[in-house]
Amino acid sequence: MINKKSENPSFLELIKYGFKNFRIIKAAKIRDPIKNQLYLVNMEIGKLNYHNPLYVQRVQEYNQAVIEYFKGKWYATVASHSGSKGDWKKSSQSFGNAKRLSKEMEICFRKGIEKSIKYTPSRLEDKGTEIIYADDVPLVPEITPVIILQGSDYEMGFQYAKQLIDIFGSWVLERRAGKKFSELELDVLRKWEEQHKKYTPWLIDFCQGWSESAQKSGINMSYEDVLDLWIGQKAPADNFLDTGGLPEIPPLACSGVAAWKKATKDGKLVTGSTGDHELGYQVTIVGFPKEGNSFIYSAFGATGEIPGGGGVWFFGHPAINSKGLAYVHHGGGPKFLEPRKYWGYGIRRAASVIHCLRFCDNAQQAKKMELSWPIGDIGWGDQATVGGFYADDNYAYIIEGRKEPQAIREAGILGEKDFLYANNSTAHPDAIKSEWMSKDRDEWMWDKHGGWRPKKPVGMTKSLGLFFAYYSGRLSTSDILSKGMMFAYTNSCERNRYLYKMISRGFGSVDIEFIKTLYRNGGTIPEGEWGKVVKEYTKSGKWGEISTGHASNAMTVVTKPSEGLYCLCTGPAKKGLAPMMPSSTSPIYNETNAFWKIKLASSPEAVMEYSRIKAEANIKLSIQELKNLEKSDSAYKPLIELIKNAEIELEKGDDLISASNDIYKISKATRAYTRAQVMARQVYNALAPSR
Repeated sequence: MINKKSENPSFLELIKYGFKNFRIIKAAKIRDPIKNQLYLVNMEIGKLNYHNPLYVQRVQEYNQAVIEYFKGKWYATVASHSGSKGDWKKSSQSFGNAKRLSKEMEICFRKGIEKSIKYTPSRLEDKGTEIIYADDVPLVPEITPVIILQGSDYEMGFQYAKQLIDIFGSWVLERRAGKKFSELELDVLRKWEEQHKKYTPWLIDFCQGWSESAQKSGINMSYEDVLDLWIGQKAPADNFLDTGGLPEIPPLACSGVAAWKKATKDGKLVTGSTGDHELGYQVTIVGFPKEGNSFIYSAFGATGEIPGGGGVWFFGHPAINSKGLAYVHHGGGPKFLEPRKYWGYGIRRAASVIHCLRFCDNAQQAKKMELSWPIGDIGWGDQATVGGFYADDNYAYIIEGRKEPQAIREAGILGEKDFLYANNSTAHPDAIKSEWMSKDRDEWMWDKHGGWRPKKPVGMTKSLGLFFAYYSGRLSTSDILSKGMMFAYTNSCERNRYLYKMISRGFGSVDIEFIKTLYRNGGTIPEGEWGKVVKEYTKSGKWGEISTGHASNAMTVVTKPSEGLYCLCTGPAKKGLAPMMPSSTSPIYNETNAFWKIKLASSPEAVMEYSRIKAEANIKLSIQELKNLEKSDSAYKPLIELIKNAEIELEKGDDLISASNDIYKISKATRAYTRAQVMARQVYNALAPSR
């Protein structure tokens, strides 16, 4: 860790870091401007629709640009491990192709040019998996896969590993297998293991089942390899933002909202959540454990990591269980409220969430359980320890701090009544008593609907100058923390205020469709030349209107836990939403902007059957709308193609369940039905966008 000997490492370490990671830093500098260009183009495409003759053409061009962008990232990741100049060259070429395509599209939109753009299409194939490969690079699926598990903890781990291979291919486990642990790493891993054996013992058998499943498939993945994905072999942080390298600036990401009783149409809990990060190989798990409640949980990464963020120990949200309890969101973070004297070994967030869902029937029980657990590894961020945003039909809470201060936010503190919300900040009034906030008490203000924010706007702090100041000793870790959090909290405060305004406006009428609309309502970007807009933002943090629906929504989820309903859209709920900051976007191949819906029913078979019924209903509904469309309309041909693909997926699911009734076939059929749902829903959304 960087802070063992002193709070600030030497300036020489910065030079060594830059030299060692020169190519990675270079790739990142190339990547971000391309991301900017892609989302600006996607915003323009979002102004069109299927009835415009240009729409399908521009979407195809955009998809190819996204493929090239993703190939650039993929090869850069491969090259960072292999050191191969050939892989770095492939990365550079792919990024170059993405840059050219996105730039030409931008020029066409700006100048009103309607001609098509020339490009060489990628070779697309499935390679016997459920995802698409582009020129041998596995693409992130545009429809998030559902994985159904049932049985003992060991059996569920075994099933999970096998289904990952079925969906993605063996590479998804091979790249995380065969790690050579040092004695120190193993010692730390065992200490984390002891904590999870004590508090979340199911995880141990789950990891053992996973390992044996992988080995049965010919992948040399040890129990330690799997356990590392869930709990890690990093010792607990002893300082804020302790990363073992360059200090991380807190992300702006993620949002969550819950409404119940008088706020909703029928008095039942409804929730909305987004994961705001670059889209990776995410999955949604439906678990039917032998012991405890059944549950649904969305993991941001199928093997516990997210793009640009590395290993996050299966961090994700939202989640619901069969008793109507929901884990809505991580509750605003990182927060760092508990004093450092209490930090240490404890439980990782994902393990704690799944445990709460399995063994708690309501939010009050979840709160009691969370408060009984160790304070844990506060310094690594929310993914590293216990806490979060839980709700049921009668009560909701957000744990922001568990000790000195104990900051548990409930409805009313920010003026809410029967609703609660969170973004990436702390909003409890007592948070100012924490070690890091109290040092700069005079620079903070508390917004009655938005929580804590700086009195003066703070610009983007992820700058080379700031890091030079850090490494030269002119700024401490706590200085970096304060500036970074002020920057992040400004944006989160605005998103908190947005959620307060929207739920208050719809008070008494909130339901699943209302929450979907809330996330389809985007913000704005400042007017003017893009370079100047970015420069001003970097300097002062000045931006346009802020919404929780934006270009970096990697998933958008709406739930009604009392009915077991769970609706997920991969990416933003609407095409062309503005970003909430420069480079804050998740370019998605074949973006759908449509939800699948599953139900946490009594059995895996019942989950599958509900998914099938919804797929069939969506197809019928969309066909009915298509009957009113003239064949000469530009939308007719591409929408007919979507319906045909939906029908193919429906048939795939039917073929699977007629052939066998085991958990793997049930799960695979459910994935086919959810794909059918989304494809059909795209047609309906195109023809009846206001309904």
